[in-house]
Amino acid sequence: MKTNFFLAAGMLIAAIATGQNRELIEIEVKPPVFKGDEPGTISDFLQKYVEYPEESRQWKLQGTEVVQFVVTIQGELSNFKVINSVSPGIDREVIRLLELTNGIWIPGTINGEPAAMEKEVSLAFKLSPASDFVEKAKWNMKKGNELLFLKDQPGKALKYFNMAVNFLPNDDAIHGIRGFCKYRMGDENGANRDWDRANILADRKGNVIDFEKLAKSAVKQQELEKILLSVEK
Repeated sequence: MKTNFFLAAGMLIAAIATGQNRELIEIEVKPPVFKGDEPGTISDFLQKYVEYPEESRQWKLQGTEVVQFVVTIQGELSNFKVINSVSPGIDREVIRLLELTNGIWIPGTINGEPAAMEKEVSLAFKLSPASDFVEKAKWNMKKGNELLFLKDQPGKALKYFNMAVNFLPNDDAIHGIRGFCKYRMGDENGANRDWDRANILADRKGNVIDFEKLAKSAVKQQELEKILLSVEK
């Protein structure tokens, strides 16, 4: 009887596993692909043709621009959304170039069927090739952490966290900590926006960090401290 039971249980587990594998195989998602006249990615295209807006250069504005858009099933672009703005002029320049690529995208597919999908591009605008955005972000994070955690001045700290995000807008930990700063200031909506973005970025890297829980739980402060130390290294 035991043998039959274990055999049946094994067959059941195998059946469940097979069913799960079948479900995974059935859902095949392929992202949209840029198909310009020259070989290369959309990032290559942007870097080749982008022009630094003169007004932004004169005001010494630099950072990493992030723009989100939708690739339709016709291979056209719509719903442009600036995720991180270096300046209004740079916003317009990146969107201008993206609009030139209308119709030269292979749309994404789900199980072989064309489907509208979101995509993001990031482009660094540097006043000097030697400008190190990672080091600049670390310096601003260090200043922000000192003001927030040692001097309890979240309003002043936010300025430095904003600069850190401007240089490295795709860093989940920086968004998470800026969200904590906004939460301390009473800006819960702003904090939630940062935490939502942090979760999206962390998920892309295969990480699972509940920044909101860390911020709202005094018991979790040591975990938050570890994140801060990892950002400053």
